[in-house]
Amino acid sequence: MAYHPYKDHATWKMLIGGAFVDGDGTSALEVMNPATGEVLGAAPAASEADVDHAVASARDAYRTWRWVSPEKRGEMLFEIARRIREHHDELVDLETWENGKPRVQSARDVTNAERTFRFYAGASDKFYGQSVYDSPSEMRKIVYEPYGVVAVIIPWNWPPMHTADFAALALATGNTVVLKPAPETPLSSLRIAELAADVLPPGVLNVVTGGVETGVQLVAHRGIDFIAFTGSDLTGEKILAAAAKRILPTMMELGGKNASIIFPDADLDKAVEGMVRSAFFNSGQACSGSERVLVHESIYAAFMERFTSAVAGLYVGEGFDERSIVGPMVSKRQQQKVQDALQRAEAAGACVPARADLPSDARLKGGFWVPPTVVTEAAPDAEIMTSEVFGPVAGILTFEDEDEAVAIANRVDYGLTSGVWTRDLGVAHRMATRIEAGVVSVNRVNTGELGLPFGGYKRSGVGRKKDFLEAMRNFSRVKAIQMALPE
Repeated sequence: MAYHPYKDHATWKMLIGGAFVDGDGTSALEVMNPATGEVLGAAPAASEADVDHAVASARDAYRTWRWVSPEKRGEMLFEIARRIREHHDELVDLETWENGKPRVQSARDVTNAERTFRFYAGASDKFYGQSVYDSPSEMRKIVYEPYGVVAVIIPWNWPPMHTADFAALALATGNTVVLKPAPETPLSSLRIAELAADVLPPGVLNVVTGGVETGVQLVAHRGIDFIAFTGSDLTGEKILAAAAKRILPTMMELGGKNASIIFPDADLDKAVEGMVRSAFFNSGQACSGSERVLVHESIYAAFMERFTSAVAGLYVGEGFDERSIVGPMVSKRQQQKVQDALQRAEAAGACVPARADLPSDARLKGGFWVPPTVVTEAAPDAEIMTSEVFGPVAGILTFEDEDEAVAIANRVDYGLTSGVWTRDLGVAHRMATRIEAGVVSVNRVNTGELGLPFGGYKRSGVGRKKDFLEAMRNFSRVKAIQMALPE
């Protein structure tokens, strides 16, 4: 029997200053099952006083946390990773309930969350400064210090993984954290906070739940020293504007309109399999997924025959159905956003050569479903080919040569990930160097591997996460020390 967020955990509370609290807010966040539209439970809606309390708790905890040895911080993060593994199945069920994705995909997210805590646990005591010059009379060195209180704001598409991405990294570098999960999916973050609460000193990790207003209050709070955000570029733009007023440093992992480019010599079966996975994994709600597929004109017909057949055959269903490959959108709002984008594209002349079937079960009638959809006959500069849809939609374009492929791939305002499918290493290398994106994958789907920096160019954000050196430096401020020594 699957763990249920209401039946097995009737009351959800925020973590502030080491205590679980209802908060001062008078309203609550209803958490819905995207597969049915039914209410699963509720989390507190934080008030401005709650945000103040959380930030003050983090500031107070920072005074001692920053001086905890890297080895000791690592031990605590290892213990949180162990607890996530111990409660793996429960967390998988929880994410499937609140996000709607197939359970096998939730399992990967929870495993990645555990691995991320473990990765930064091991990294915390291996991040060193540098000695620049030493002599009997002088010393010069570079040290890396934590910023202080980090505001972490995460989206709803991978809640356990996003919680770990920034929280583990910030804690490993000696910062304290106030984390705000998305209002659609707060429960995964709250449960991880419960598992970590008695491992960390009070106030080191705080979780406040709420909607847009809570995020605005957190970003504007004068007790915040650094902002880490994952979400849309439009929201990131507003956060950067707010941060600019106080000259606050930020880490922004924003949207993508990623292109995968398939050359004539590619292994077509593997390319089709990869594109189905990349475009429709997580119901297309993935900033790293391929929303644009660029196919060489000489293999377009063969590719489309295979691809449309594969998409039409995708099984769409609720996350606890083992047959499901694609789940619902996370919310009614997201469902409407994707449907509107498709309607505008068709009205502008785009064609839809393939769609998958939606669930026929009457019990799922109220769910937020959008069928996996293939779009063709749209120009490279059409809205459907340049704006992030963030749903199960794959736009297909053709190209004649490398130059045209690069021009189309780089035409958009984003540059997060990209893909190249070819057996020719020369082509692969040239494309990888010419494409404007933070991640290039060749003959494989991007999976955001730990150890490789993840982040984008242009409106896809600033800063990097998931790796060791770049990420640890992002969450630290550098100080130069020069000292004349007594003779």
